[in-house]
Amino acid sequence: MNGKQRTWAPRARVKGATALLVLMGCDAARGQTPQSKQAPRSASSDLTQVSIENLMNVEVSSASKKDQRLLRTAAAVFVLTQEDIRRSGATNIPDLLRLVPGLDVAQIDASDWAVTSRGFNGRFADKLLVLIDGRSLYSPDFAGVLWQVQNLMLEDIDRIEVIRGPGATLWGANAVTGVINILTKKSKDTQGGLLSGGGMQERVFTGARYGMSKSEKLAYRFYGNYFNRGEFQSLAGQGTGDNWDGVRTGFRLDSQPTSRDALIVEGDIHRDAAFAQTHMAGFTPPFNTTPLLETTYAGGNVLGRWTRSYSARSEFSVQMYYETLSRDNAILNVQVHVFDIEFQERSSLGARHDLIWGAGYRATTDSTSTSGTLSLDPPSLRTNLASVFLQDEIAIMRGRLWFTPGIRFESTPYTGYQAEPSGRLLWSLSENQSLWVSAAQATRTPQRSERGLHVVTAVFPGPGGSLTSIDLFGSSRAGNEEMLDFEAGYRAQARKAVSIDVTTFYDRYKSLGTQEPGAPFPSASPVPHIVVPLFYANGMHGAGYGGEISLGWKPTSRWKLNAGYSFLRQVLHLNPGSQNPGALLTAGDNPRHQFQLRSQLNLSHQTEFDASVYYVGRLLDQSVPAYTRLDLRIGWHPRESLGFDLIGQDMLAPRHLEFLNNTGLVPTHPTRRVFARLTWRFSH
Repeated sequence: MNGKQRTWAPRARVKGATALLVLMGCDAARGQTPQSKQAPRSASSDLTQVSIENLMNVEVSSASKKDQRLLRTAAAVFVLTQEDIRRSGATNIPDLLRLVPGLDVAQIDASDWAVTSRGFNGRFADKLLVLIDGRSLYSPDFAGVLWQVQNLMLEDIDRIEVIRGPGATLWGANAVTGVINILTKKSKDTQGGLLSGGGMQERVFTGARYGMSKSEKLAYRFYGNYFNRGEFQSLAGQGTGDNWDGVRTGFRLDSQPTSRDALIVEGDIHRDAAFAQTHMAGFTPPFNTTPLLETTYAGGNVLGRWTRSYSARSEFSVQMYYETLSRDNAILNVQVHVFDIEFQERSSLGARHDLIWGAGYRATTDSTSTSGTLSLDPPSLRTNLASVFLQDEIAIMRGRLWFTPGIRFESTPYTGYQAEPSGRLLWSLSENQSLWVSAAQATRTPQRSERGLHVVTAVFPGPGGSLTSIDLFGSSRAGNEEMLDFEAGYRAQARKAVSIDVTTFYDRYKSLGTQEPGAPFPSASPVPHIVVPLFYANGMHGAGYGGEISLGWKPTSRWKLNAGYSFLRQVLHLNPGSQNPGALLTAGDNPRHQFQLRSQLNLSHQTEFDASVYYVGRLLDQSVPAYTRLDLRIGWHPRESLGFDLIGQDMLAPRHLEFLNNTGLVPTHPTRRVFARLTWRFSH
């Protein structure tokens, strides 16, 4: 069973909390983000009227935890602005992320995605950290992100900053291959009302938001949205029943009681329900089935952050949040509670040092109930994570050369203390171009399922008719996965209408996850059978290398083009003694080549025409062929407050497969979709 099937049947390689979610059908990192100091954009602002030079000078905060010009950032950072979001035509965050060069986004079924950066993709890509306004979305139970419950109102997103490569020094364990930081708008930038909605082949989606201000020092907003999305199809074109719907409501309050103090309080509650065909093993014929299971998700969160500024280079902040989430279906119910607090201070030491340091603590409590062939030991658990970090930006040659060393120390629940250092060097070649290099170490820590899970993944008649089962067990052998990363990059504005951003990288992997077989043994429960055990372990190492390039060109005042290309190659090897050759196929879960081209064109009569083409190379491990996706949008804005969009997605084929999945879900085929959207803004 060390091999790997190349159909949608479950693989022997079940990673992360793979098996925990085998029957579901379906946070250990932390973050805190200073708010953007960009001027707010009006609803009618148009990215194509902004020069490429201004776009390259946009301020980002995720790579250094302070506002910094993109040209002054020593990391592979890409920014999606609100105008990118509006003109993409996307209705969910994963589809928005397809716009980012170097990200691998693949849809598994109607409500599940595989999203990662620089390798190791899967339904729960356990080496990618995702945050919303400093709140981590990384689950401490199964090591990944539940994308189907992140249904923000897209009109309220200010920007999405994507770091390709490690960010563990600032953001903590599990920020290994990348960080996605979703930043929402300040309340003062969402005053008045907004109604949006539409449907056709997307069935129906609608959202409403209303913002008010009591004074220049206090503003707030409330929002709510609802969607109901239809099923995907099988290869034969039949409906697969994987419908998905959800409702969400929330608020944000921004207060500035003094000229030095800023306070943010925000929160959400949501409920989602998704159907999925799920592989299930049992001890009665036909033993292995794929029923259609409904999984419901219900939860909420509240976040508060206080920031006090002393000068342009000196401030401190305290952030706290609480989150609860339940996931429930016929086999498994999980209730998770997370409390997180972090302190951060920035100060200048003379003219050459810009120091940032901070400390944080997180407490996670869960309770589970299971049935059938799945169990967790213990059924309830509390874990704690504590950390401290320090980073200093040193101006070696003022205005020309900067060196930024940093380190984070963490005490994690299962593997104790660890250090994650980094060093970055940036050289400003001129006002419009920069060159940077970096080295960093990052760690992915084991999670709940890798230590306490027991799941029967397959049952079949053995010799003489006796039953045999393949069982996956959590193990104390499951430890940290480590990566040592080396990068170099170049950014330039060749002229005001042209920009270029190039990154190359080389990674060394150590102690990657495997499932190692143990000696078979007899079991009498629930019926007599032979158990072939697999145990979580760290029996693999290897290397990866590649690069990304992004080009921007504005040939006319009405037309803007963006192109991106990425290349990734991974070479993996088993450690001496490992008996899991199927794990080597992990390198084939990501395309080697990806290409994208976006066009944004302003026509006459307040009309816009946008097109995006994506080429995704084949997945060697999964025998998923390469595909090309075409998304189109026609937008008409007869007045500043009113907009109408006609959107087509996946226009080149009636259906296609993007990912075979490795967590027990039966993958379905995304289909061609055409829908309309109406947006109305009004003042209070």
